[in-house]
Amino acid sequence: MFPILPIGATTTLALLLSACGKQEAVGDVPSSEELAQQADAASQAIRDEAAAAEGGKATTAIDLTTLDSYTNALRGYTIMVPGGWEVDEANSDDNGQTYTDAESGAKLAVTWIENREDAAWSKAVQTVDDRGEAMAGAAVGENEYRASGILTNGQKSSLRMLRKPDGTMIKAEITYAADQAEADDPLAATILDSLTLQ
Repeated sequence: MFPILPIGATTTLALLLSACGKQEAVGDVPSSEELAQQADAASQAIRDEAAAAEGGKATTAIDLTTLDSYTNALRGYTIMVPGGWEVDEANSDDNGQTYTDAESGAKLAVTWIENREDAAWSKAVQTVDDRGEAMAGAAVGENEYRASGILTNGQKSSLRMLRKPDGTMIKAEITYAADQAEADDPLAATILDSLTLQ
């Protein structure tokens, strides 16, 4: 005859017995580095497929481990920034930051903009359009706008604006030497694509 156990002891015994399942060896679980490499490979495959669909050549892969994340919790957005780029304190505040690459002179400016009744959104789009043939832009849905072009100072500019549900917006613009565009375009696209709202 089995002894009668209190309810708490019976429950503990049942839990211990149910936990005695099969366990996988630690070696069978992919490391964080392997998972990151798989994610990078999947992301590159998507970019290559998109480039092939557009009839263009595949873009150069960007090593995402060389990028740092800048998050502005106050304004609710995150963007990736190359690790070696320095913050330009004079042009940075609570709304966003400006980064520069001392080696190439490239610059990234990301900021939050108050947007009352879509006036700032319309003005920002109009400002890009007013640059004439230098910049070509287009809306991507109702809440995203992208533009790029060669400026008169020999710099290429690429920008992305996202409108948040509260009507405010985030603008990220990267400028770099136009004669280095072929090499720098993939990095610029990766940085702008990384802009996400929180």
